[in-house]
Amino acid sequence: MKGKIITGSIVIVFFLVAISFVNATPAYIEESVVKNFEVKENAASVDVIKIRVAILVEDKAFEDQDYGVTKCFVKILGYYSWQVGDTTYSFIPEYFPIKKLLRGELTVKNYDVLIYAPNTADEPFFIRGFPRLPRNIIWRRQITNYIKDGGGYFGTCGGAVIAGGMINKPDTFLERHSKRGYLDISGVNFELEGTIPLVTQIAGRGPESVGAGAYLFFSCWGGVTPHSGVSGACLDCPVLKDNPIFDDYVEHSRRIRWIGSPGFLVPENPDREISVLVRFPAEEISDNESTQIHYWEYIGGIRGLIKGQLFGEGEVIWCENNGRLMRAFLFSKDWKRTDKIVKTDVANKAFITSEIYPNENKARIVRSSGHPEFSVWWGGYIEEREDNNENCIYDGLYYWRDRTPSNETPQDEKTYNYWINRRCVAWASKKVPDNDLPPIYGPSQVSDIYPYAQTSEFTIYGNSETDDGFTTLDLYFRYSEDNTSWSDWILYSTDYDYSDGWSWEFIAPYGSGYYQFYSIRNVEHVGHSEIEKAPPGSDAIVHVEE
Repeated sequence: MKGKIITGSIVIVFFLVAISFVNATPAYIEESVVKNFEVKENAASVDVIKIRVAILVEDKAFEDQDYGVTKCFVKILGYYSWQVGDTTYSFIPEYFPIKKLLRGELTVKNYDVLIYAPNTADEPFFIRGFPRLPRNIIWRRQITNYIKDGGGYFGTCGGAVIAGGMINKPDTFLERHSKRGYLDISGVNFELEGTIPLVTQIAGRGPESVGAGAYLFFSCWGGVTPHSGVSGACLDCPVLKDNPIFDDYVEHSRRIRWIGSPGFLVPENPDREISVLVRFPAEEISDNESTQIHYWEYIGGIRGLIKGQLFGEGEVIWCENNGRLMRAFLFSKDWKRTDKIVKTDVANKAFITSEIYPNENKARIVRSSGHPEFSVWWGGYIEEREDNNENCIYDGLYYWRDRTPSNETPQDEKTYNYWINRRCVAWASKKVPDNDLPPIYGPSQVSDIYPYAQTSEFTIYGNSETDDGFTTLDLYFRYSEDNTSWSDWILYSTDYDYSDGWSWEFIAPYGSGYYQFYSIRNVEHVGHSEIEKAPPGSDAIVHVEE
């Protein structure tokens, strides 16, 4: 029996390797390549600070204009500017192909932040695992030197994991190959346990060796957007306020999408400054009945692989660069559901971390196990597919049911966490003071007021996204004698002219006591107006002592 397993495994290995050398099917082509962005500069601004962002893209994806997840970061950062007082900050993102990296163009002179997107980390997975290839040696050296020189880094999911820090002993092909392909620029650790589902059959392992990565591998891979609206889970993650990125966030948790990446571990005695910004929920994902999934076992054999490869219908968008190998994995049938629940081990672990690289240049690195660049949803539960002989990964082995319709949610599902990405990139750039990071709850906010103790007259500065329309900024305040019982919110003044910057000269109307503030942005366009909603709490607070 053992000999039959080994023989079958060898056949599958040679089959997968052979088809991996066949040309990939045509990729989805975007209408245009976006390489650069204009800066929205208010004529009023004394200073314009440009934050240059390199969004790493595989060469083939760049040439085919098939950018995958990297498009999310372009949507989030492109054309985005904000003004604090009389200073305007603007993101200047650029698709940055690997060939430019290899030519040495990733330097702190050219770029302030490198974004490592999940698809850019995952697509060349098999190639990155060979660290002695000249291309990989240069790839690692160029990024490492960029970090050592002080360049910022922001990575989500695979782009966070590829920064390195795996501390468990590799036990599977996926674990060994992944570890060989890491950058090792981070001081934050993780344990990666898993394998690729089909490879479990080759190694003779049970399907449970896939680990929590099943939330990625078992999801629907069909469609133009990878795992669109079906994969992983939206988690209500506890938020910490130790880093400026979240110190203006007034709530205690944030809903963020997660698709199978490991939780992060901070060493007891790190060699650098590390902060945990967000944690995984206290309840394990696999202990919640609404987010449980079972392991599925591939039982289709060589026949299923061949049928899936030859007759599988659908476009492979994500990981298209792995060609026929990816198609064999996605379209092979049949899969059988087991009675074993996928066990996660992420409860209370770090979800988003920040760190300062330990040298004189102090590069800032932000890593997220989840996807703040993706949309979120509310409500619903996971339902697994009916077990039949037509199941395949492309169609998905699980999907979400009964989610709250987007038109019934108070927030825009797509843009819900855009501010997290913007503040992470702005902070990592080192070009934006902590008090000037982009607004959180809307297009404007009041900057923190320093010092906390003020006399009865002081200046308050506004922070607002720029807009082409006629823009004004309202200042609201409320008062308390004891910092416990508060008055209603009161409109104090409106700044109609940003030519001298967003600011108000505040004279405390009730004398000594506590004052809280927030702003409301109003924009007038031809034919319509935009009025910001009030935030859930105050933007700033002071104690006035006469």
